[in-house]
Amino acid sequence: MAEERVPQLLKDAAGWSWRILVLGFLLMQVGLLYKRLELATVPLSVALLLTALLRPVQVRLERWRMPRSFAAVVTVLLSLVVIGGVAAFVVNRASAGYDQLASSVDQIVSDTKDWLVTGPLHLQRSSVNGFDVGSIKDLLNGRQGEVVSGVVDAGKTAFETVTAVVLTIFLTVFLLYDGPQVWRWLTALFPEQHRPTVDHVGDRMWGTVSGYVTGTFLVATFHGVAIGVTLAVVGAPLVAPLAVLVFIGAFIPLIGAIVFGGLAVLVTLVTDSPGAALAVLVVLVVMNQVESHVLQPFVVGRHVSLHPMGIALTLAVGALLGGLPGAIFAVPLVAAVNAAVATLRGVPGPPGFTPAEPAEDEEARA
Repeated sequence: MAEERVPQLLKDAAGWSWRILVLGFLLMQVGLLYKRLELATVPLSVALLLTALLRPVQVRLERWRMPRSFAAVVTVLLSLVVIGGVAAFVVNRASAGYDQLASSVDQIVSDTKDWLVTGPLHLQRSSVNGFDVGSIKDLLNGRQGEVVSGVVDAGKTAFETVTAVVLTIFLTVFLLYDGPQVWRWLTALFPEQHRPTVDHVGDRMWGTVSGYVTGTFLVATFHGVAIGVTLAVVGAPLVAPLAVLVFIGAFIPLIGAIVFGGLAVLVTLVTDSPGAALAVLVVLVVMNQVESHVLQPFVVGRHVSLHPMGIALTLAVGALLGGLPGAIFAVPLVAAVNAAVATLRGVPGPPGFTPAEPAEDEEARA
């Protein structure tokens, strides 16, 4: 009798509550497992995104009668040449502009010390100057264990980074060459009557990820080129490194380009003048408006049907569970899941969506 007096609305709310709690707990455990195994999961995630970005290049090479395996290797080698060239150029420009940045920072520190001594605070010169060379040596001698531990940690980090890069390259080549075969192996795990549905859902998810990666790459290129041209015009140092940082930051939706663009504004303020920093800030605001009202809706939005609030929450959860990799990979993951749910509900795909593989894969499907 007591159960009958419980309102149905409360029963439904209780049912949804425990289900949401269970799902949230499972998602949190998956995120923690992903972070714990990041030496393997991060290269796999990067390889999937690179495959989605480089797949059109491989298709073009195959249309030129190049074998699939050779086309996959050439595609990855071309991308490595481009990345290596950009990295070498950035390092060269960073070395060239470092002296100007260091000189400007030293001047600002010196002016600040003089103001603290002669200004209204009237601090003692000795307390403002801080550590001298002898005090720094004493500090290092007293913390030899920590220095050695830091060197060991740095060596471990370098080894893990090299391993992750090599694994990412291998997985990218493998996915470009044998991706359809891997997908057929995965679909074979499902009952035969459900395989066509799974195949269709997978095509829709892959199309969403490919569209997201390609669109985000175009948006990031726009941000990097615009901020690079602006910094070159105002005469700021470290143009190439800051442009590349803004390009990389643009892969984090909503906030990435703004954060790294703010760094460019700060460097311009330190090394140039407030007027130049204001000009960079204006360009940064204009870029953000162009991205929000033009690029995101027409370049990325037609592939990723996510509300900005959903993207913001996805970023927050991804960053909380997986750090920077989680923030980068969370949005395409949620977009792919959203596309799968939409496909199962019968919602049509974006304009131009074709679930079939390109003509070059028909022989592999046979």
